[in-house]
Amino acid sequence: MTLLQSMILGIVQGLTEFFPVSSSAHLRMAKWLMGVPDGEHLLYFDLICHGGTLLALILFMRKDILAALCDRKAIGFFALALFPLIPAYFLLKPLRIAASDPAYLGYFLMLTALLLFFAARKTEVKDRGVKVKDVLCIGIMQTMALLPGISRSGSTIAAGRLLGWDWIAAARFSFLLAIPAILGGQVLETVKLFRDHAAVSSVSFGCYAAGFCTSFTIGMAGVRFIFKIYEKGIVRPFAWYCLSAGIFALWALHG
Repeated sequence: MTLLQSMILGIVQGLTEFFPVSSSAHLRMAKWLMGVPDGEHLLYFDLICHGGTLLALILFMRKDILAALCDRKAIGFFALALFPLIPAYFLLKPLRIAASDPAYLGYFLMLTALLLFFAARKTEVKDRGVKVKDVLCIGIMQTMALLPGISRSGSTIAAGRLLGWDWIAAARFSFLLAIPAILGGQVLETVKLFRDHAAVSSVSFGCYAAGFCTSFTIGMAGVRFIFKIYEKGIVRPFAWYCLSAGIFALWALHG
């Protein structure tokens, strides 16, 4: 991987992490378009790029994070929403590995599109506070994002909207929920990768730094922009985009 390629991949991660379009799918397609061989040797690079957008999210939502940490009820809700990830990550590993085949990427992108289309059609907003069943449902939807092509933010925000939440409330809960979920995944995958030193050393330090810095910089702008989008409820274009990207992925990567 060249320095320019690492910067492009960092930009792709920064642009797509907070949009409901699946950043993992776009990283795969970007590698394919640039002729960069994908595989385990680039997994740590992907984690570094995700770390850049994670830092951007933490800085942007720092006040919301502090408020949630001071609220025992909110902590309980987030813990409940995170619970479904545990069995999904550890017990369904063979299914996750099988479903991560590039041949399925387009189908999962189109599933994200379908969720967004349904959510965009929802007009009613229920002013009834946060319910336990709502939180658990959103947490279950988050497990779907373990499959490349299904957007984590897209699936969880769509679930919140279908449950009657307004777009901003659903987005705020989704992104706060993403912080411990992504951080936990980062720690687990990093521990596994450092047992295989070759997988980490296959990419230069300069490429790691370039990927992290570009994903962080673009991510800071991206997270601000997406909240403005959700304030206006303009989500249908992302659904059409995911549908188009899914069709492209089927053409480009299938088989």
